Amino acid sequence: MVMLNLGDYYMKILKKIILIIVLLILLIYVTNITSIPDSIILFKGENLNLNTVFGVNIVEKNYKAVQASSNLNNNEVLETKTVSLSLFNIINIKEIEVNTIPNTKVIPLGNSIGLKLYTSGVLVVGMTEIEGKKPYENTGIEEGDMIVEINQKEVTCTAELIDSVNNSNGEDLNIKYVRDGVEYMANIEPIKTEDNEYKLGLWVRDGAAGIGTVSYYEPSTKQYAALGHGIIDIDTQELINISSGELVTSKIASIVKGEEGIPRRDKR
Repeated sequence: MVMLNLGDYYMKILKKIILIIVLLILLIYVTNITSIPDSIILFKGENLNLNTVFGVNIVEKNYKAVQASSNLNNNEVLETKTVSLSLFNIINIKEIEVNTIPNTKVIPLGNSIGLKLYTSGVLVVGMTEIEGKKPYENTGIEEGDMIVEINQKEVTCTAELIDSVNNSNGEDLNIKYVRDGVEYMANIEPIKTEDNEYKLGLWVRDGAAGIGTVSYYEPSTKQYAALGHGIIDIDTQELINISSGELVTSKIASIVKGEEGIPRRDKR
């Protein structure tokens, strides 16, 4: 009787050990499969090397060449194929898109540049009274809004807005403006000043300026690029929606060391 109970005990231990081993094997397979990305980019001539566990095989399904454009080449051909992961060539467990791009060489730079950036519309950066009146009052327009149209006519710069306002002869203007990606409409009546000009009482800006760093240069196309980030307007403290820009020469006159909590500080 004692021998039978001891045999049952060892059998239970053996079953637990087997279960643990099976779970560990499953964990290894699941971890390996999920660690492989759904999309992979290779340079031309580079081989697809995936670290897979025993039994997980790679099977190529289809292939196509796509005419495309990029920052460096407007006529490059991207090769795209789909491969699948198969478990013992029986069960398809995952599909992977593999894109092959030309092996382009670039020259790292790091040169400083000046930037002129233009907004997609005219940015409202402030408000003021005109002849003791506030024509913008009760229109819903706020600092940080982007005026994009006046009387169904696109506004791309401050000069166009000034012309539209002065040509209104004091009649109501229908203004389309954007806030947080949502378009709004408002009517506003310009006020005539002592200088016989019409004003809306809005301080506006159509661009910004700053400095940056060129990341690389590609000799065959003579194109260059730089990493970018969102730009906060100095007046509204909101991200500027940029439509275009240009580079200008720049010169670093001095460098001021950042302080804790204040990475950039003007000590003048």
